[in-house]
Amino acid sequence: MYDYVMVNVSRSFKALILILGMGSLGLVRGQPSSVQSGSSQSSGSQSGTSQTSGSQSGGGTSSSTSPSSTDKSGTYVRRFSIGATLSVLPLDMIHGGSSTVDTSSSVTTDYSSSNASTRFGYGITAQAAITDHIAVAVGAYLRHMGYTLDTTVNTTTPVVEGGTVVNTITSTSTHEDTRSHVFDVPFVVRYYRKDRHTRGPRWFAELGGSWRDVTHIRSSYGATDASGNSTCCTFGAATPAHKSAIGYVAGAGLQFIDPVGIRVVPEVRYTRWRNEIFDANTVRTAANQLEVCFTLAY
Repeated sequence: MYDYVMVNVSRSFKALILILGMGSLGLVRGQPSSVQSGSSQSSGSQSGTSQTSGSQSGGGTSSSTSPSSTDKSGTYVRRFSIGATLSVLPLDMIHGGSSTVDTSSSVTTDYSSSNASTRFGYGITAQAAITDHIAVAVGAYLRHMGYTLDTTVNTTTPVVEGGTVVNTITSTSTHEDTRSHVFDVPFVVRYYRKDRHTRGPRWFAELGGSWRDVTHIRSSYGATDASGNSTCCTFGAATPAHKSAIGYVAGAGLQFIDPVGIRVVPEVRYTRWRNEIFDANTVRTAANQLEVCFTLAY
């Protein structure tokens, strides 16, 4: 009986050991699979992190290129710009002509004048943007204004020759040649059709005023007496009717941009001057001024 029990215990113990051994083997074999699964999950997490990093990198590239594009388009019309301007006047600055004035019954005076001004002026133009559509511009242009004036005084003297009264006319004349510098300073408000952040050429309209000042007046005078003898020259300075003048300005123009960022601005202006610089006899400064300007600005 005792031997039978021992045999059963021995068999049970062996079975228990076999079961525990198989369980241990299963646990040991199952561990690598869980480790691999964890490694796979870790790898997936790293892959996700890599994708997230790549996504962030892509987002960073997008955010870095977007401002540069915005800046480039936003500087088409700069907040401040300045450039050189060439101004051309299609019309004469001074009106010339001729007239005859009867000073007395025996004396008449003939006046004949002509324009001697140049049509070209030059200077600078500066602009400041106030809003996306409105800007103010101011310029300073140097011009050369001048004229020539011939004055002939005719004197009629009755002379008795052989019992007959004959009118004898004697003449004396003077020639004046006057040159001067004038500075035109226009100040205008411009309205641009396009927003200053929008690419492409744009047109603008402008309104404002202008101030003119005359300087460096130089005159030379020559004379011819009744016998035809000429003398030259006496130098001096003619007296202007007004040292300065004020005018009203209206105009329109276009703005282009070249590949290197230079602003090309052609425009047409009309100025109505309220008073004349020179106004004597047949010499009169034009009240209406038409002007074509060409500006290269940066």
